[in-house]
Amino acid sequence: MRERIENIVNSPIKDKNCLTITSKFGKRKFYNNITKRYESNYHKGLDLVGGDNIISMYDGKVIACRNSIKGYSDRYSSGNYVTIRHDNNLITTYCHLKYNSLKVKKKDLVCKGQIIGLMGSTGHATGKHLHLGIKKNNKWVDPEDYLKFEKKEIYYIVKKGDNLSKIARKYKTTWQDIYEKNKMVIGDNPNLIRIGQKLII
Repeated sequence: MRERIENIVNSPIKDKNCLTITSKFGKRKFYNNITKRYESNYHKGLDLVGGDNIISMYDGKVIACRNSIKGYSDRYSSGNYVTIRHDNNLITTYCHLKYNSLKVKKKDLVCKGQIIGLMGSTGHATGKHLHLGIKKNNKWVDPEDYLKFEKKEIYYIVKKGDNLSKIARKYKTTWQDIYEKNKMVIGDNPNLIRIGQKLII
């Protein structure tokens, strides 16, 4: 299947606001032209074609990557990839990148729109494309929603006398949810928030 998606506001491919989807999120069956057999699986992402430069969709930190796969591989099915952790419990993964094309390494801080590698056909890939995977709260979700809409965050600056329960009541959420989103800022003790800290709600 091929489906054109237009008016993308948050593209993982530089200078492209129109892309073609070659495989959608969810159950699928396809013909592998390398192994010459049909395969079926649950596709935990979106396959996209068009363009070359793969960019980070948001500011974040590289938590995993690989740059050494030269071609087709069932063993290393993701091929060359970059995985980036963002705020608000969001993780993006960019797979099947071209051999030796990565512009980032593990622990690098990246900005939205920064080039992280080139589109390729490595790993379990039968042609040049980007497999975009997105996890929200540690669960795979459909990336198509993230292409169409910007991720909008609400921030709160901690004031004197604040605690997480008080802030949570103000925004009709739970202190546990706020703590989970801001663990890296707050630290191990949710009772020790400091004046001036910027928290994601």
